[in-house]
Amino acid sequence: MKLWGNYPHLAVFPGALILDDGRSSDRNYPSSSLTQSQLSVEEPALSDGACQAGARLYLQEGYAYPGPAVAYFMQEAQKHGAELLSKHPVQSLAPADLRKTVKGVVSNGEHYKADVVVLAAALGIPELVKPLGLSVPLTAKPRTVTVITKPMKRLLKHIVVTDQIFIVQRRDGDVMISLYAGDDRPEEATPEVAKQVIKAAAQLVPELAKAECDQITAGLMPYPVDAHPIVGFTKECTNLYIAVMHSGATLAPLMGKLIADEIVNRKEEAVLAPYRLQRDFSDLRNVY
Repeated sequence: MKLWGNYPHLAVFPGALILDDGRSSDRNYPSSSLTQSQLSVEEPALSDGACQAGARLYLQEGYAYPGPAVAYFMQEAQKHGAELLSKHPVQSLAPADLRKTVKGVVSNGEHYKADVVVLAAALGIPELVKPLGLSVPLTAKPRTVTVITKPMKRLLKHIVVTDQIFIVQRRDGDVMISLYAGDDRPEEATPEVAKQVIKAAAQLVPELAKAECDQITAGLMPYPVDAHPIVGFTKECTNLYIAVMHSGATLAPLMGKLIADEIVNRKEEAVLAPYRLQRDFSDLRNVY
């Protein structure tokens, strides 16, 4: 998240409280342990049940504003000559005859030539590369339903996280609530589902029972099967670059810098070496 600090209008770093987090401190990812009483003092709006098992506080954690961030970086790209084609879904890749390269992409029945094709289409990637004989081992985290409330009085100082829900009160007072939905959880972005999401958040922060939904979205989150990013040129098509990861927003400033350097300068970044498509995906120790 450090590079997000260069964009204070797009990212905030209030720290995160992970409730009932049994992990010990890691010097590479420092945190401090809060007891039930300490947690209730730190975040008085939390319910007694939410505080019961204590929490770990990760002060380095923050959040970005995805919509404004995308708009800002697209504007910056256009200033440098990029052309944005909206409402142009990529239907397929256009492989060269020997399939050692791709000639571009097909969208709305038209061919668009490209020297390099970067696939950052999340869960759409496996289907796009299948005709090339490539396999990109992705799965999806449970569907996430996100509600943004209308602005409320200040309730929370930190991001509050459990294994099922993510709650953060942003600068203007609105509260963003993301609920991980499974087969028995709501999966549609409807007003009724918004009420269920708010109800789930109110179990942790009772004052949220008064919240009113302003926006609701639902979607699947891409997740490489070994939990690590998949980044780099493919060996089968030397001008086809894959970029997909679970923490796309968090890693965006760093990955954007590294990926641009690899593509423009054809310089292999050593820090990305463990994350190539050609790796062994059987190590599942980091999956969560």
